[in-house]
Amino acid sequence: MTGPVTTVDILGPAHGGTGVARVDGQVVFVRGALPGEKGVPIHVDDGKAGKRFLTATVTDAQAIGDASPHRVPAVCPAAAAGAGCCDLDFVDQDGSLAIKRQVVIEQFQRIGGIDLSALPDGTVPETVSPDPFTGYRTRVRLGVDSVGRAGLRQRSSAGVIPLDSTSVQCAQWAPALAEGLPTELTAYSLTPGAEVCVALGDDGARSIVEVPPMPRPHRRGQRRRAQNRPRSTVRRRVLSGTGDVVRSVGGRSWRVPAEAFWQAHHAVAGMYSEWATAHTPVGSELGWDLYGGAGVFAAALGDAVPDIAVDCVDIASPATAAGRDTLVDRDVRFVTGDVAGCIDTLRGAAPGATPPSVVVLDPPRTGAGRKVIEAVAGRDPSAVLHVGCDPATAARDAALLAEHGYRPDAVTVVDAFGLTHHVEVLVRYVR
Repeated sequence: MTGPVTTVDILGPAHGGTGVARVDGQVVFVRGALPGEKGVPIHVDDGKAGKRFLTATVTDAQAIGDASPHRVPAVCPAAAAGAGCCDLDFVDQDGSLAIKRQVVIEQFQRIGGIDLSALPDGTVPETVSPDPFTGYRTRVRLGVDSVGRAGLRQRSSAGVIPLDSTSVQCAQWAPALAEGLPTELTAYSLTPGAEVCVALGDDGARSIVEVPPMPRPHRRGQRRRAQNRPRSTVRRRVLSGTGDVVRSVGGRSWRVPAEAFWQAHHAVAGMYSEWATAHTPVGSELGWDLYGGAGVFAAALGDAVPDIAVDCVDIASPATAAGRDTLVDRDVRFVTGDVAGCIDTLRGAAPGATPPSVVVLDPPRTGAGRKVIEAVAGRDPSAVLHVGCDPATAARDAALLAEHGYRPDAVTVVDAFGLTHHVEVLVRYVR
């Protein structure tokens, strides 16, 4: 159900990929709108009286009175079919980066109380949109519906849009990842409710595996029902290839399972590694790589300071096992467990020990949080290298670091997920 149709001007971008407008003085977040557009026709969603804000959708992009110069025809067939993949496939590369830069700056100002628009030394945040802007994704996780068909998840739903033709392929997918995939998947007898991971290695080899479904966040009121559901009996099954893929960064290669975490954009892991190497303090003797996964940042610290010792912490995963194999020639100790619970066991953590000179924080979307930030700041590293995959939680971490006397002295906004609202921000913090 939708409410009234009206016309609005878009004041600016909002975190989450919408545009901000006002209707009768009330804030409205508009899906499908771009900053600066005027005369935008929208359907306002039905909302409860007294709600702090409303939501709406652009009814007809062709009818916008003054459209953004960055607006382009939507490019993702899967999104057009209802998949939840490319929510910003109607903005060009320059416009996407400009929107995301503004969102990051506003989130840090509003949530963290930190002005990134001009750093203390007068520099401004660097912005990077790695090429290619489309066709960059080398791994994807698909759902399997009740009759065994693999496909993309529906927008705002766990439902599946089957990949029964090339018309619903995602514009993010690298060509070699997508080539022949719908036809190949129909050849397998897939388990209803399972998930299918498709990954393309840096050597061009593709692997496809069936795996148990990932746990999904519960909506309010659904937790009790979810607890009563039977556990999945799906087991990992290699459908195509070896089940592993090769990932290469900085002259080193990791062999990781197809379902293991890796940066989605094939150019980003190398770019982040170079950033960490460039921002590691000279002469560092000890580093921590927290939420380190396969140890790509641990390797980057070693590229900056060859004799550095690094403790790499993360929960047990296939990526961690791959890191142990790859970095066997480096002084890297992989510690398995929750980061917050493991910090006191790391080298340099004990009272009187020489603390780490540099700490890399690459937390999940929820951020590192107070307990981890306080534990890190309490060891007084010269630099904290923070990789934020959500600007709001990255801003909260920034505010916590500021409480302990750390300030940003280098910031890079990265449009690592072209065609979507997602953005990452790399920040070096110093005392």
